[in-house]
Amino acid sequence: MASKSFPVFTVKGRERSWRDLPVWLWPLLALALALQLASIHYLGRVAGADYQPLPPAPEAETLRALAPGSTRLLASLLLIRLQLQDDHKGEHLNYRHLDYQRLAQWLLTLYRLNPDSDYPGFLASRVYAQVSDPDRVRRMIEVIQTLFHRDPQRHWRRMTEAVLLAKHELKDLELALSLASQLADLPKSVRMPRWARDMKLIALDDLGRDQDALRLIASELTSGDDIDNDERRFLQDRLLKLQQELSKSGQLPAVPAPE
Repeated sequence: MASKSFPVFTVKGRERSWRDLPVWLWPLLALALALQLASIHYLGRVAGADYQPLPPAPEAETLRALAPGSTRLLASLLLIRLQLQDDHKGEHLNYRHLDYQRLAQWLLTLYRLNPDSDYPGFLASRVYAQVSDPDRVRRMIEVIQTLFHRDPQRHWRRMTEAVLLAKHELKDLELALSLASQLADLPKSVRMPRWARDMKLIALDDLGRDQDALRLIASELTSGDDIDNDERRFLQDRLLKLQQELSKSGQLPAVPAPE
């Protein structure tokens, strides 16, 4: 039992002494405390001063050198600090005040600092892209694309969100198709639901490119890939409708017959 004279903490209902912590963990806790105190001090200075613009992002290697062995912790703390950039004297500032070029640099730098995290992509798509400014939305889509190409398995969901941003926020259907095509063209080794790959078909429909959509569906149905019954019925129904529409217009191309 832990000594009553020494601080204790509880794990799964059992009291454990802080002396039970592994030795290697103490430097990380000290670093976390130091960074937190430095952040509080910095924020205290900002609160009494005019709004400070987002500084340029340092190189990931520079940050890594400042926190050997604890880059994940440092990346998490810096992401929290980044989110506080739009807060001035307790009031939320419009994202239009942020320099999105520097913001993009920070998101990519912090991703390189901790490649196992999806949080930079989440911030890009769910937070900083939610602004009525096409240039800023495009910059966040570029960040998402960069993350996606570095690790498609981790970031495919953010790429689907980028497709929706291009379609609904930018009204740029060609960009939406380009992003959706990058999802559809991923190798089968990247595991994701069929609906993510089917976004290309929806984008083709939005653009009225019925013949391309028809060829895509026929290719999927004859590819020999494992497609569940619901998905197969959806594709077959869509194929039939496209064939009927194109037949009426006299534009029906020759395509492989689906099984």
